[in-house]
Amino acid sequence: MTTNFQKIKVAVVGGGAFGEEHLRTFASMPQAEIGGIYTLDNTRGEELCARYGGRNYESLQALAEDENVELVSIATPENQHLEPFKVLSQSGKAIYVEKPLASTLAEARQMLELSKSIMAMSGHCLRFEQRLATVFEKLRGVPKYHFQSRNRRTRIEKETYGRVHPAYSMLCHEIELSNAFAESTFKRVIALETKYSEGQVDGMNILIEYENGMTSSVEGGWYLPAQNNCIENDSISILSANGVDELSMPHLGYYQIDSDGLKTPNLYYGYSVYGTKYGPLRAALDYFVACIQQQKAPQISTIQDAYHAVELIEAALRSVEENRWLTRNELAL
Repeated sequence: MTTNFQKIKVAVVGGGAFGEEHLRTFASMPQAEIGGIYTLDNTRGEELCARYGGRNYESLQALAEDENVELVSIATPENQHLEPFKVLSQSGKAIYVEKPLASTLAEARQMLELSKSIMAMSGHCLRFEQRLATVFEKLRGVPKYHFQSRNRRTRIEKETYGRVHPAYSMLCHEIELSNAFAESTFKRVIALETKYSEGQVDGMNILIEYENGMTSSVEGGWYLPAQNNCIENDSISILSANGVDELSMPHLGYYQIDSDGLKTPNLYYGYSVYGTKYGPLRAALDYFVACIQQQKAPQISTIQDAYHAVELIEAALRSVEENRWLTRNELAL
């Protein structure tokens, strides 16, 4: 027996690379219909509407007032999530907000409170990466002893994502993963920063102890000298009562060799098969649309999960500033 659901009309806030990725993914989903986009660059908005359909909204308020749009995805820069979240939540829209939830704990607290009256989900889509999701299910309720992640990206990315601290622009995913695997709140944290170039710090190493005894090491930064052929070199390891699970990302056994040399294309985040988008983002959006259709609150990548990731980042940054272990209890002080 099958159940027919009416299509969900969706819109996107933000016309950058991630905003277009959201539009492209929604456009390939049979259960979604593009309602439009709002971006500060009107020319870019018209271009995206011509490509994916929908209306180029003249303002955020105009989008909020469009009663036909049920779901809005926020893909603005990391430190510009609060205002669209506030406006859209007040109009009752379902909201998918890209990671990190916010770039300050104060803003994250506001968004957590606003989310209580609407359907909302955080964009930590690695929770939907096929291999990680398999490991999550296998280890649910199983004692975990140690989580380790290494996130290394090319230095050229700092030109864009250096607008905020790498803990927010880069490590927020791994911190949320660490929290999820722990199935516990963190007890204390200590962190070190790495800096070898001008501007924003280049990387960070965070040690975490959870209330249930699990420990975690999260490291990452703009460390890779390569600019084209290898854009990332990430790994994740989980030690549990069942043994060890290890993942290498984005390596999927696929290489290209051309005039520029050896390349390892990223096929784990988003890839297209004859015009249909797949990968963790598609899986996350599929899940959220299904939650809306069934009127069930998301249980994965919740706003509360995203809030706890920001909470841990805030503690790590204070740890660096004060050169000591910082406990979760101190964040309220």
